[in-house]
Amino acid sequence: MEVVLDSNVLFRMLISQGDILELIFDNSLKIYAPLKLKKELLNNKEEIMTKSKLSKENFEYLALILFKRINFIDEIEYSPFIAEAKDLLKEHEKDIEFVALSLLKNIKIWTYESLLYKIGRGISTKEIAISLSSKII
Repeated sequence: MEVVLDSNVLFRMLISQGDILELIFDNSLKIYAPLKLKKELLNNKEEIMTKSKLSKENFEYLALILFKRINFIDEIEYSPFIAEAKDLLKEHEKDIEFVALSLLKNIKIWTYESLLYKIGRGISTKEIAISLSSKII
């Protein structure tokens, strides 16, 4: 299974450190994200460390592991889909890169953002977990 990882899922995963971490490290899940996500995570490092109570060392270690797990894609690759993503999202511009990448790869976005479900691009943590568990059975 392939998905585009949205910022809100990554941030919540780092803050809560719950079962969702198991999903992200499932080898049958291939994860993509715009390069923007890496910058966004590092820009919000202090807030994430405060909310998660992770030490700087633990945050950096976890970020390093996650960065190896996620296939970051440069904007040049999904730029042909930016206009279509803008049309789908209207004034909700913060997710343009994620939608454009999902259009390029023709895959869903792992997100909590309701608009992405409304436009048919979202997939939930539960849906991913069910899909991955059904491949094991």
